[in-house]
Amino acid sequence: MLSKSHKLGVIGPIAVGDAKLYVDGFVAGAKSINPSIDATPVYTGSFSDVSLMKASATAAVSRGADVLTGSSQSVVGAIGVAVDKNLPWFGTQWSQASLAPKNEVSAQVYDWTPSLIQIINLIHTGTLGGASFTISLTNGGEKIQYNSGYALPADVKAKA
Repeated sequence: MLSKSHKLGVIGPIAVGDAKLYVDGFVAGAKSINPSIDATPVYTGSFSDVSLMKASATAAVSRGADVLTGSSQSVVGAIGVAVDKNLPWFGTQWSQASLAPKNEVSAQVYDWTPSLIQIINLIHTGTLGGASFTISLTNGGEKIQYNSGYALPADVKAKA
């Protein structure tokens, strides 16, 4: 809803795990608003190469992307492009508003509290190990955190 060009820069490290889940979810969300939006993910092949993330974001902007997102430790490279070009940025795993105070729209952030409470309760009942835990928006293990420094239109936030 924030893109005027209908082209998004979606950059991931490697198409695996929660990085791929985030990228797939972001693309699905964008396409739920505009099925013809160009939100084809690009994967850098690295979780840590900041220069590859920056180059991928720069290439996306040169193709007309006017909204950026990415996943992994290397997103600082893409965030720098968003700040330099004054483009909206969507973060994941943690709030990146300190890196892009006027550009980060929101971030999907992890909150380990629900899982830790389950683990502690299991320990108290004598269960040690053997369990796996899933976090989600539904159970509070993931949250959408809006950046108060970004002027997000009320209608866009309501739709989100």
